[in-house]
Amino acid sequence: MSGMADKQSVQPNDPAWETLLPICGSMLRPGAKDGSTARSRVLARTYSLSKASKRLGIRARVLERAGQKGVLTLITDPDGETRIPATEVESAFRNDIQREAIAAFETVRISHLAVVNDVTVTAMQRRLKRAGLKNGEPLWGDVRGKWGMPWTLREFLLIADAKMQVWIAQRQQTEQQRWRGALEQQWEEQAALREKLVAAFPTWKHDGRKTQKVRLHVGPPNSGKTHDALKALARAGSGWYLAPLRLLAFEVFDRLNARGVLCNLLTGEEYIPIPGAQITASTIEMFDPNNSGACVIIDEAHMLADEQRGWAWTRALMEAQSPQIHVLAPPGAADLIKQMTRAAGIPTRTVKHERLSSIRVAEHPWKLRDIPPKTILVAFSRAAVLELKAALEDMGRTVAVVYGNLPPEVRRRQADRFADGDVEICIATDAVGMGLNLPADNVCFYEVEKFDGKEKRTLTAAEVHQIGGRAGRYGLSQGGEIGATNRADLSIIKRLFETEPPPLTFARVAPTVDDLELLPGNLAQRLRQWATLESIPEALRPIVKTADLSERIALASMLRDREVEYLGLANALKLVNAPTRRSTREYWLSCVMAILRDERMPLPPIPPRSINSDAELEMMETCIHCADVYLWLSQRKEFSHFAPHETKVRLQRSEWSGKIDAALQRQIASGKRCIRCGKKLPSRYAYAICDDCYYIEKQSRKSKVPQSGR
Repeated sequence: MSGMADKQSVQPNDPAWETLLPICGSMLRPGAKDGSTARSRVLARTYSLSKASKRLGIRARVLERAGQKGVLTLITDPDGETRIPATEVESAFRNDIQREAIAAFETVRISHLAVVNDVTVTAMQRRLKRAGLKNGEPLWGDVRGKWGMPWTLREFLLIADAKMQVWIAQRQQTEQQRWRGALEQQWEEQAALREKLVAAFPTWKHDGRKTQKVRLHVGPPNSGKTHDALKALARAGSGWYLAPLRLLAFEVFDRLNARGVLCNLLTGEEYIPIPGAQITASTIEMFDPNNSGACVIIDEAHMLADEQRGWAWTRALMEAQSPQIHVLAPPGAADLIKQMTRAAGIPTRTVKHERLSSIRVAEHPWKLRDIPPKTILVAFSRAAVLELKAALEDMGRTVAVVYGNLPPEVRRRQADRFADGDVEICIATDAVGMGLNLPADNVCFYEVEKFDGKEKRTLTAAEVHQIGGRAGRYGLSQGGEIGATNRADLSIIKRLFETEPPPLTFARVAPTVDDLELLPGNLAQRLRQWATLESIPEALRPIVKTADLSERIALASMLRDREVEYLGLANALKLVNAPTRRSTREYWLSCVMAILRDERMPLPPIPPRSINSDAELEMMETCIHCADVYLWLSQRKEFSHFAPHETKVRLQRSEWSGKIDAALQRQIASGKRCIRCGKKLPSRYAYAICDDCYYIEKQSRKSKVPQSGR
């Protein structure tokens, strides 16, 4: 039946296979052996559709079309599979004419037709239409030999492939040229924007510098830098003390007022005016350079290099207008600060301070149970601090805790208990390194690695010096000792403490409204562009870099263009400068939406009534951080009328802080627990379930494994 379609539909039994043998012919497939059953003999004399396709290099769909048109014999075997006699497949394999008769049913791509005919796809479509052929993918048999094309599919495909390679190469070259042109245009646009931004960069050099003096107080922690600078501020009678933390600003506020030096307090969330005061203790972001007074103290000036907040120290140093500027810094920041003041043309004198009490590294590690009283125990996460609190309290020790997530007033109360001797040990994160005046004889590092927001890494020499320097405070303890809880960590601490920290290399700057107005796009895009362009004057590029704006960009991305337009760029920028974190972004957005609707901002979420677990403690902290956002917005004159409940929120926040402080004075359900049975796990335990639960689970799995032979 060669040359004719004879599709057989039979039942899957041996007589049915027998009836197929005459159709199959006598030729065996190459490599096939004749069988003893009708089925095996049919299989040896035929190809399955997929194997025939592979043998001939023609798609199975094309073979089916050829069979439907009578060019091939298609057989449906009792198993339901389509087969082709080997004699026909092998004949087509060896005979180009027969092969071409089958290939006539292959569809050809219009792009291949166009490239072989050297015309566009549109022109090829018109040709096909005029010839009365299918406009999509015509059959090869309908187009071969037309318009000067070859007569065989194989030759057509070879030509098409070669020409397509040339066409692709030409297209890529064109695209590269277009891309290069677009890139060059983008570079030119960016260069123009950068030039505008550089021209708008603040002029730090001016005639008023002649009447200014910077006194750079350089020394390690506990060397009297702050004491000397505050004496100068008190003598000047007006000015600012600028701190990185509300806690430090509050400490100086208290200290000066206790000495009879009237002093206001200004932070992002509150303002406590003292009648007649001309001095303000402030968090550094709140500083007004245009009203600098007679003296400005810039504390913890190594923060110039901080990616997120360093811009505030740069602004204070380079824009303060007071005659006296006292800058307090560790030795590693001195060169950078002097380069900055030299660039601004401010006369600078360095005052070196030596440590007022001795400090050394312990010879042996301290066991947790045997940590001496008056020790600050340092860990680098909230979870670790709370786990240590629970562990030490179980050992009968009395502790206070200080970590960054705590409200400042709670940190202060906890620190005061340690300072007053009410508790033996203060467990703290590196927040303790920011100038807290604690009477610690020892600093013990429970951990030597910290997560810095990007990766977990070993502490730097500068961090060990800064944190370890809290040991042995002059006038508060006889001397200081730094240690760790195991020999390996102690070795690392000793090496880092004996290493001179590398000097700081860059200060940070942030964009102004004027800068952003020069850039195209929405607010988030403008912030990204500003950071990418790094539009720093050439003379300052070696010492100044742009700040990390990731949190501001995250907030700006939550606002729509029309919302920013309604607010105005200046107000929108103020809003994205709010002190948010991941846990408070949604609350911040609800406040912004209320401002856009000209409504009162929503009150912060209500926390749990009591704190009996780590989870409830965390919820309370988040509610306080939301209250901080409300209060921060209430202190901006543009948004204050949207916060009529400022007093209520401030009182609530104080009440919630009191609950946290009370909870931290007693044992709460903190620390790591087994996820199966809830049993308390040891500190630094590496797994989520306890040993008992692990072995129970292991035995259970073993009992469920089927035994062989059963």
